[in-house]
Order: sequence, then C-alpha cells, then structure tokens
Amino acid sequence: MKKWITNNYRLSRLFILEQVREPLTLFWTLIAPPLLFVFLNLDPLVSGAATTGWYEEQASWYLSYLALSVSLFGFALYFVGRRESGFIKSFIQGKEAKALFLSAQISASLLLSCFCFIVFIVITTVAFGVSPLDALTRFAIPFLIIMVTFVWSALFISVLPLTFMNANSGISIFFMALLMFSIAGFKANIPALSYLNLFNPLSIATQFMASGGLHSVESIGTIALMTALGGVGLVRMKTSPTWSRQ
Repeated sequence: MKKWITNNYRLSRLFILEQVREPLTLFWTLIAPPLLFVFLNLDPLVSGAATTGWYEEQASWYLSYLALSVSLFGFALYFVGRRESGFIKSFIQGKEAKALFLSAQISASLLLSCFCFIVFIVITTVAFGVSPLDALTRFAIPFLIIMVTFVWSALFISVLPLTFMNANSGISIFFMALLMFSIAGFKANIPALSYLNLFNPLSIATQFMASGGLHSVESIGTIALMTALGGVGLVRMKTSPTWSRQ
C-alpha cells in the first residue's frame, strides 16, 4: 500500500509538471478566470459596492467554468494525448497499473484545480474587499464535489476512438457551446433557453455552487447520466492509439 501511494504521488507530480509547463494551460486555468472576473465587474470594484452575497453569486459561475475547463482540457484531452503517444498501451498493463494511472491522472487534475481555485479566490476577494477565508470556506466543498463529478464523467472520452486533434476540436466545440448557452441564459430571459440550461453541466454547476443543491429533475438526471458515462469509461477504457487500429 505504501509503495502504491508513493508511485501515485510520483506519477501525479509528473503529470502536474507536464501541464504547468504548458503556457496556454496556465493562462486559461490560472490567469484568465480571475482577470475576467475583475474586468467584467469593474463597476462594483470602482464603487466599492461589492458585498459577500454579491461575490458568492458572481464567483459561482467562474468557479464552475474553472472546474469544467480543467476537467476537459487538463484531464480528458491529456488522456487522449497520452493514449495517442502510445504511453498508455506501453506502460499500462494489468488492472493495478490501470488503477494507478487513472488515480494519478485524476489526482493531478484535482490538485491543479484546487491550486487554481485558491489563486482565484485570493485574487478576487482581495480585489473586491471580501474575506478570503469566508469565501474559501464557503466554496471549498461545493467546488470539490463539482470537480470530482466533472473529472469522473470526463472518463467517458476514454471509450471514444478519437485522435488528439479530433479530441481537441471536439472538446473545444463542446466547451464553447456550454459556455455560450450559459452566458446567453444570464443575458436573456428566454424560457426555452432557461430549460436547455437545466441540462447544461456548466449551468448546473453554477446553480449547485450558488445554492448548495440541485432543484430540478432535469439537472439531477443530467448529473446521473454524467456519472453513468464515467462508469462506462472506467470499464471500457481503450488503451490502444487510434492510429494503431487504422
């Protein structure tokens, strides 16, 4: 058990270092969210009208965005990349090795997301005069629950016969679609759009982060489906690169 924990730590550390060395990853997950939060809320910043309640309501969407982006680009896309490079097929042999790899991959994504979460909370609360400790206490558990759910459901990509280029394009389109529907739901009071967002993981995470629960059958069903898809990914994970089957 001790050896497994040590190996998990070493592998997770390597995965984190690999992602940290990528400038685009750092920008979109670490720098962009707090900068967007500040620049899109300049009026409360200048007037000093920000309150704790206002901050919690606004930060919920940005933290959900952070969790979704790390899950899709920091976990799912990197998984496909390692499969396409032949790493998984060459080194992941047997159930124990598979469990170690997935544990390290998930741990790396969770640790990276928690670091980005802390940076976001500290920068934005200091900028708007809100207590960082209160915000960290308020959002820590909901953020971790959302992050685990997103990462788990992202395992489904391991079933799909995608190359890295196709996965990158598909994930980007999927991410932008969720982003646009969520933003449009804030800007326009359209019943059909509001209903569609009940199935939108980004909107569901925002609601959960803000209120601490889910209040619609559609959102609960979506989370249940995402959990089931993650289970399918775990059981039917493909380890061979797509090009090796062509």
